[in-house]
Amino acid sequence: MIYFVHHGRPLALHEIQSLVDIKIMANDLPTAALSGRRIIVTRSAQRAGALSKMFREAGAEVIEIAVTDTVDPADNGQALREACQAIDQYDWVVVTSPEGAHRFREAMTAVSLEHRSFKIAAVGTATAQAVGGADLIPVVQTGRSLGEIFPSGSGRVLLAVAESAGNDFEIAARAQGWTVDRIVTYQTVPLTTATDREAEIRGCDAITFASASAARAWVTLFGRLTPAVVVAMGPTTAMALSELGIAPVTVASEQSLQGLVGATSVALGSR
Repeated sequence: MIYFVHHGRPLALHEIQSLVDIKIMANDLPTAALSGRRIIVTRSAQRAGALSKMFREAGAEVIEIAVTDTVDPADNGQALREACQAIDQYDWVVVTSPEGAHRFREAMTAVSLEHRSFKIAAVGTATAQAVGGADLIPVVQTGRSLGEIFPSGSGRVLLAVAESAGNDFEIAARAQGWTVDRIVTYQTVPLTTATDREAEIRGCDAITFASASAARAWVTLFGRLTPAVVVAMGPTTAMALSELGIAPVTVASEQSLQGLVGATSVALGSR
């Protein structure tokens, strides 16, 4: 079963009339239930710090078990740099993750722009923040949902994604008439870490997953062993966990670190 956090309580997917109805303001979620709890953070080592800090500030004890790392793409970012040098040919830039957004912004620092002629679409509020703001963000924060609301057109779209990203958005965009240039901005690779942590994992109250790749890497290392509360950042990660046989899963319906912390608190508080 997958649960969305809705008005401060977990709501089962079958109870939701429309996914549009699950939009929340993550900063309004209570965090009191985190005090004294042990939370596993599975984000890559270079990205875990901000999330861990939020949990600690709410009184939780954080156990960092990084199961993935983020590395350069096979071309060391050459395709992205070339696309940014020719950015005027694009009508839209689409970023689907904070990491991809960071790398796009970094590549753009070498480009001199008098004014921005392209629009930006982002999957998730955290991704929009990472790219410096977006013109279009889907309420349900998935590539498929972005494709469903993307306008029709006949121009070009720069799609900056991870190597393992799905193709739901680009299929939808091409059906709307766009030419989509898919640029791989990074790769997510699994880490080999100590697997003799069963007792430590069982002693935790909750675990958080910020990506589908982290979910897959976790199962490779530890199987379906998790604390009782499992929280995912967004529907895509939740579906990956469900397909891997991990359930129930609570979803942070705002795809941000604040949303992940708030959803974890709500899930723990409801037990």
